[in-house]
Amino acid sequence: MNIYIYEDSKYVQFFPLTLLRPVYHLRTGVLPLYQKLSREFEHDTVGFVTRDQISALVAQCYRDYPVNIIKKGEGPVLFLNGRIRDCGDLVKLVAEARFSTVFREKATGEAVALLLLTENLSSFPAVATQADYLNLCQRQKKDFMEFNTTASLYNFSWELMADIETRIVDDVAVLRESLPAPSNVKVHDGAFLVNEEDVYIGHDAEILPGSVLDASSGPIYLESNVRIEPHAAIVGPCFIGAGTTVLAGKISSSSIGHTCRVGGEVEASIFQSYVNKYHAGFIGHSYVGSWVNFGAMTTNSDLKNNYSNIKLMVDGQVVDSGSMKVGSFIGDHTKFGIGTLLTTGITIGVSCNLFGGSLISDREVPSFSWGQTGGYDRYQFDKAIETASKSCSRRNVTLSDEETAVLKAVFDGSVSAEGIMDF
Repeated sequence: MNIYIYEDSKYVQFFPLTLLRPVYHLRTGVLPLYQKLSREFEHDTVGFVTRDQISALVAQCYRDYPVNIIKKGEGPVLFLNGRIRDCGDLVKLVAEARFSTVFREKATGEAVALLLLTENLSSFPAVATQADYLNLCQRQKKDFMEFNTTASLYNFSWELMADIETRIVDDVAVLRESLPAPSNVKVHDGAFLVNEEDVYIGHDAEILPGSVLDASSGPIYLESNVRIEPHAAIVGPCFIGAGTTVLAGKISSSSIGHTCRVGGEVEASIFQSYVNKYHAGFIGHSYVGSWVNFGAMTTNSDLKNNYSNIKLMVDGQVVDSGSMKVGSFIGDHTKFGIGTLLTTGITIGVSCNLFGGSLISDREVPSFSWGQTGGYDRYQFDKAIETASKSCSRRNVTLSDEETAVLKAVFDGSVSAEGIMDF
């Protein structure tokens, strides 16, 4: 089977996190959504279908995956919605299908997957685009079966955070069987590991004296080259990605991506990669994009004083999250000055520079904003790219032309949905 994981029109409900990436490259536990999907189904090929505007960036970041190039191969082609939260009975239904079928979420009727059998593709070219397949579906739609499935979909970013603990537990349970015996691990005298059998440490990691890894409430998984410094406490379930340094503070129930520097307090949050939170300050129930820098004492609220549900701006509409614990959603390349305070349920776009040591009280801060509540200026594009390039170079990374082009589209307000698939 050839599997292609696609974006549908609801990618906008995950802004700003999906301005520079497809929704299926977001993470809930240890693994991004696309890896969770691909491990559920037997397959020969896994490819990505994404917006045309970000396809070159996705291809540059994921060179081992075909992007917007769909090969039918010898067997069926299965399109999987990249927002799948839980597969439910979908794997079973796909295996039992005898006709090309659209599988729909029972509660909403939204498409979860489309299976195309070889007889429906007999006259179709070996290599095609998503537009070709959408045209095929329109022509043959009357011949397709439709089934409801118990599979479910993510609809909003805060649902990713709601699943952190269970997803880390599930991912570690699967991964632990194939994790190699680590080499060159340094656990110094004076480091404390609680429930050590549920602590998984990768190659070349170092755990310094005075640090605590507490896996009594769930597993802790440290990838290779992780460094845990003195006075740092990690409370599971928790994932720390490769090359990340954890400094003094407490990290609990969180998924921290690779090459981050994290101190202070972080709770029930996801950091994508290359996040710098070196100093004290609290970030809770939040999803943070790549290359974000938190100045000292930057702190967000994730709970209202009246304990009411938190409402957020989503695609121009106010949406009730249904939860009283929601923090911040922060786009890539955004920077915060010292002492910045973030209101509950705030959404902050890409390449913002927020400072002034006061409360950012807006529900939503547009991309490329400069300043503070009540006084935003437009961040000049060339200056924003200069800052992003310097930030990347500090980690020996070059800001790519592909990423710069996507950032320019965001700056110009020309974000396009071309290339999505809706069945």
